[in-house]
Amino acid sequence: MPDTQQTDNSPDESEIIIRNKSIKNLEADRVTVQQGSVEHIKADEVTVSQGSAQRIEAERMTLRQGGAQTVHARELSIRQGGVVTAKANELSLNQSGVVFVDTHNASLTNSSAGAMLAGGDVSLEQSATKAILTRGDVTMDQSGVGLLMGRNVKIGNNSGMTLVIAGRIDGNVNTVFGPSASAAFGAGFAVVFTILLWVRRRLFQGGR
Repeated sequence: MPDTQQTDNSPDESEIIIRNKSIKNLEADRVTVQQGSVEHIKADEVTVSQGSAQRIEAERMTLRQGGAQTVHARELSIRQGGVVTAKANELSLNQSGVVFVDTHNASLTNSSAGAMLAGGDVSLEQSATKAILTRGDVTMDQSGVGLLMGRNVKIGNNSGMTLVIAGRIDGNVNTVFGPSASAAFGAGFAVVFTILLWVRRRLFQGGR
């Protein structure tokens, strides 16, 4: 049976629990969605389990075996789930995927990402991304990246990249391009970088 539960834990704190139900808009201190769907959620703490949401704005967001279109959160944890666009300060992916993410620090385990813009460090374990652009360090283990630009890159076993631009690289690196090809590819990379920044502004303007 569809179920909606609202609790008042204190005069200044509220919690809404949705089970097997579709809701348009929810706003509370804590929101839990179990096997349901919500169009827009705004809360301090959000948990979606085997459910879905179109847009989520939260301080802390946990997604398990579910999906979301757009997520803005300070802390975002996804396990066996998927998000199209995400903006977070701390991102953790486990057996999950995201198409485009703007984050500070990111940790990926058995996961995949399309394009990732980061201000801090990125860690990949048995994961793959098409592009990572970060001001911090990147650590890779049994992972693959198409385009990578970072401060320092540490490469573990069975990892590879198509093109890397970094201040320092630790580990074995196979050269893919010669000097001429690298110059041409670098020009194209600059164009891609500009497009990604434009996409970020378009996707996240007005987000928290």
